[in-house]
Amino acid sequence: MRILYIHQYFATRRGTTGTRSYEQWRAMEADGHEVTMLTSSACLLPEEIPPGRGSLRKGTVDGVDATVLIIPYDQRMGYLRRIWSFLSFMFASTRLALTGPRVDLIFATSTPLTVGIPALVAKLFRLTPYVFEVRDLWPDVPAGLGILKAGAILWALRTIEAMIYRHARLVVAVNEPVAGAIRSKSGGRTPVVVVPNACDTDLFRPDRDGLPWRREHGLEGKILCVHTGAMGQVNYLDAILDAAAELGSDDRLRFVLIGGGKEKSRLEERVRRDGLTNVLILGAMPKEELADVLATANVGLMTVAPVPILELNCANKFFDYLATGLPIVLNYQGWQGRLLAEHGCGLSAPQGDAAGFVRAIARLADDEGLRQSMSARARSLAETRLRRRTVVRPMLEAMRSLVTPGRERRAARP
Repeated sequence: MRILYIHQYFATRRGTTGTRSYEQWRAMEADGHEVTMLTSSACLLPEEIPPGRGSLRKGTVDGVDATVLIIPYDQRMGYLRRIWSFLSFMFASTRLALTGPRVDLIFATSTPLTVGIPALVAKLFRLTPYVFEVRDLWPDVPAGLGILKAGAILWALRTIEAMIYRHARLVVAVNEPVAGAIRSKSGGRTPVVVVPNACDTDLFRPDRDGLPWRREHGLEGKILCVHTGAMGQVNYLDAILDAAAELGSDDRLRFVLIGGGKEKSRLEERVRRDGLTNVLILGAMPKEELADVLATANVGLMTVAPVPILELNCANKFFDYLATGLPIVLNYQGWQGRLLAEHGCGLSAPQGDAAGFVRAIARLADDEGLRQSMSARARSLAETRLRRRTVVRPMLEAMRSLVTPGRERRAARP
């Protein structure tokens, strides 16, 4: 069938952010579907944006048939500029969903929640069925962080969320706790399928050569504890700097933070102010380069702010660490902590237990045998249960049942 895939932050492997949509596009194409990606320029490299003039470009992006809206977005933007980016993409993509060629199905992935609005409008006015994918529960996350207060805006977002769930033919959740929340919000009326983020076991492998990178940064012989990805309020990277300060007398350890975001400059300033010579902060890097770095690391770190809703997160780095065979340490528990404990490939501390987080890092630093056994189990988990083609199968099977043959023939006409 013909699918319009709407994701404001689509990125390829050449980029520096998550590639879930890229991998799912590949799975849909392999399943025989014709997919067009409707996205923004926010997470594409300049050379990946189709040539042309104006704010709308059409072409291919690393083999993907794409319509790209030139709408920038960066976590370092102020609150109002980010809201404007969300709204700009929402209005432009809604117009395209209403006026573009008919498709059999729309697949819209959040965040932000506003990505669901073009799908909802197309359903109401063109009778096009849609699938809505929920990566983070919005507006629950910003409400939990105190960014959104009770009032008209929060009420409006919850109303829009309920409408999007109610009219969707299928909702895709990234883990079972998120799926449970969606079932509760929708009153169990909308089918929900769980498709976790998956491991790219071809790109992220323990046998890649990261030694040149180690030598370049003077890290030979050190135990590297690495955090990759966004550096924002949600990620609470002060927990890692606190651990680095606590373990500063252990010269074996080095903490490496790789990424970008609103908090990066402040974290760099804290490293200088506190004299944290065991911490290295680097900018975001392409996935292929990052894969080499992770292959030479020893421990993967994940932290979130002490807000209960954040234990439902499904960050890409978790799966990159597993694919590379890295033992993982979390400063929270939730479903990821339970998964690590079940498969023996990492450690976790309860939210707010800073001392427990430090103890877990120190335990892995002191026990090379434990690191090696956890490494092997992490890679095994990635290969056996969390490969992309394995985890997307239930979603693809559910999608096939959503479009009748008659509608598919009608959609084939422009």
